[in-house]
Amino acid sequence: LFGNIQEEVVQDAESVRLQQQAHRQQHSCTLDECFQLYTKEEQLAPDDAWRCPHCKVPQQGTVKLSLWTLPDILIIHLKRFRQVAEHRHKLTTLVRFPLRGLDMAPHVAQRGQAGGQLLGRWAPWQPPLCLPPSCPRDYLYDLYYCCNALDGRWYSYDDSRVEGVQEAEVSTRSAYILFYQRRGAVPAWSAGSSVRGEHPHLP
Repeated sequence: LFGNIQEEVVQDAESVRLQQQAHRQQHSCTLDECFQLYTKEEQLAPDDAWRCPHCKVPQQGTVKLSLWTLPDILIIHLKRFRQVAEHRHKLTTLVRFPLRGLDMAPHVAQRGQAGGQLLGRWAPWQPPLCLPPSCPRDYLYDLYYCCNALDGRWYSYDDSRVEGVQEAEVSTRSAYILFYQRRGAVPAWSAGSSVRGEHPHLP
């Protein structure tokens, strides 16, 4: 019908190109935003309703994940692949994470509240109203991998190749496992203990 197809090509307006470019740009987020989404309260679907033990009527409740305790070594695994049918797609969203002073306090469950406020009105289990002595009170963490405790420099480990990197280059789109250490807690087996002259006993 048209004869020469080249003559029928319609040039897109500049606004179309700008919209396509905006969609191609990969957004970024912070590690704190990831934790907020992970611990966000969610409404359960009607199919997941639970039966109230008192009125025996199905209730559409909510679920919320919270961190109860924090370890000395905190390992965070970022999801870098998305499964769609039989295909896996790599996620390259930049997650901006702090190298020092990661504050985990906002993401730890508030134990001073009554159990009913945390787990529901008829929760059979009640959490303690005060912090146990063994619970860490310092919620600040510092990234230690891949920072050499002996020279204080950052390194990139790529299979058999190791090279130094600048501090500004540590946070990349390919980072997927973050190793944090609770501030003030240096395990005896870590390289940081050898700096202070503490050597673990070898068998």
